[in-house]
Amino acid sequence: MLGGFSIASTKIVATFFMVIILMLLGIVFFPRQLNQINDVANWIANLDFVRNPDIPQTAVAVFRNFVNETTIFGILMTLIARAFVEFIFWLCAILWRVANPREDEDGFKRRSFDPSEDVPPTYSRN
Repeated sequence: MLGGFSIASTKIVATFFMVIILMLLGIVFFPRQLNQINDVANWIANLDFVRNPDIPQTAVAVFRNFVNETTIFGILMTLIARAFVEFIFWLCAILWRVANPREDEDGFKRRSFDPSEDVPPTYSRN
């Protein structure tokens, strides 16, 4: 269980830094794509059921303060960064399995490029 928390915490911290890195790289190298993500966030924020939800009027004011273009943009960037982090962890698992192949019962080392064969209990098999 402690190993599972360790992997999850590592991924959360890696996602935090990946969001910052992706935003910096986006500003420098891909400003048009970053603006497109911002446009998607604005489009989502301006949808009628997001802008005027069916809740009491006092709750609408609080909702508008917290659910805005900036919040939606942050959520989109976090999802994109998490996809990058998962890809990096998957790539590291493949490289680990290539460098450290499992031994069969008869003592021979077996090369496998599928990291899902020997995964920790926190990962799911695909």
